This record gives sequence, C-alpha cells and structure tokens, in this order.
Amino acid sequence: MFNGFSPEAFRFLFEIGFNNNTEWFERNRERYKQFVLEPMKQLAAELMPAALAVDPNFNRSLNATVSRIRRDTRFTKDKSPYRNHVWIGYRYPKTRISEGCALWFEITPEGYDYGAGFYSADSSLMERYRKKLLSDPAGFLELAHALESEGFIYAADAYKKQHFPDAPKELRSYINVRSFAWEKSFGGVRELIEPSNIEARLKHEFELLKPMYTYINSISKTEEGEENEE
Repeated sequence: MFNGFSPEAFRFLFEIGFNNNTEWFERNRERYKQFVLEPMKQLAAELMPAALAVDPNFNRSLNATVSRIRRDTRFTKDKSPYRNHVWIGYRYPKTRISEGCALWFEITPEGYDYGAGFYSADSSLMERYRKKLLSDPAGFLELAHALESEGFIYAADAYKKQHFPDAPKELRSYINVRSFAWEKSFGGVRELIEPSNIEARLKHEFELLKPMYTYINSISKTEEGEENEE
C-alpha cells in the first residue's frame, strides 16, 4: 500500500544528478529500487482505477506506466545515461509519445507535477487540434476556464511569433503553440513524504482533468475516426 515516499527517494534523485554514471548507479541500484521504483509502482497501481475511469483504454501494464530511469541516448546530444526524475504515465499501448494524450504524475529532486496532454505533439495532430478549437471556440473555452479556475495552467511550447493572426483573440494563446499540456507543478516535496495523501489528491485531480482529456484525446484520432497506429 502506498503511503508516501521516503526522503531517500529525493536524496537519490538529487545525487544521481551529480553522479550520472553507470558505476555510481550500480552501487546505488538497491536504493533506487527500494525508495524510487517500488513506491512509484505502488502508487501507479493504486491510481490505475482512477486513470481507467478517465480512459479505460489506457495501458494497464505497470512496467509500461512507470518510466525507466535509464535514458535512450541514441538520438540526443546529451549522453547522460540516467534521468534525475521519474514519472507515471497513463497512455494507450503502442502509441508513440508524439501521438497520444497522456495522464501523468512526475517527481523530481525539487518537486512534482501532474496533468494531461502531450509531451511533443506531431504537426498533423496540432493541425487537427487548431481546427477543432476554431470550429467550437465556446466549447473549448468552457473547459479551459474550468481547469484554470482549479489552478491548472496551459503549459505550451509557444511560437515566438503569432502564426494565426486571424484566429479569434481569445483563442490565439491556445492555438499558437507547437505542443501543450494542462498541468500543476509544485516546488518542494514535503507533501509527498510519508505519510502522504497525494494519492487521494491525484484521484480528485484526474477527475477534474477528465473532460479536457476527453476533448484532447478526440484529436488523437485520424479524420476517419481511427486511432493512430505505431
């Protein structure tokens, strides 16, 4: 049963940022398993029913839901082998990260965040998103304002220049983006330290995110209404 994280979890994440090499990790592998991986799996399992209430098609595998600490460095300039943050991500099986909308919770050495949206949406998906917003501005804005009133922010990778000057003024900040998510982020980890009620809070927040998730997820479909394939 998940009852919160040990302070050791965040100490480990802090230390690996300064000792990002295989030798150090192998010496501290058991710390990672005990204080980071296992609590994250416990929390992911206990949050699964709430996540499935948002979307019953989410991948139910805990191994697929909890992130790996080892990075894939094949296509990046940063060759650091390990992350100093871990997350729980609920999304569809066999969905590329650029395609599918996800529900997530993440911890870092300094804090935590959670929300719903895209890590890096592809251009065709964003084109459908803009088309949907323009077809029903009032419907989107009602959902957006509801989340904003609950403290969620629209975390977006915005273009520096306005690419859509003809869009309604109230939509421009939502449309003029490459990718986006709705999220809350917090500095400090005291609320996560055992005993913690973060599980109950996340279940409630997932409920709040459900209407927007459903709206966003509808654009993860092709125009023919079929799901994207990997």
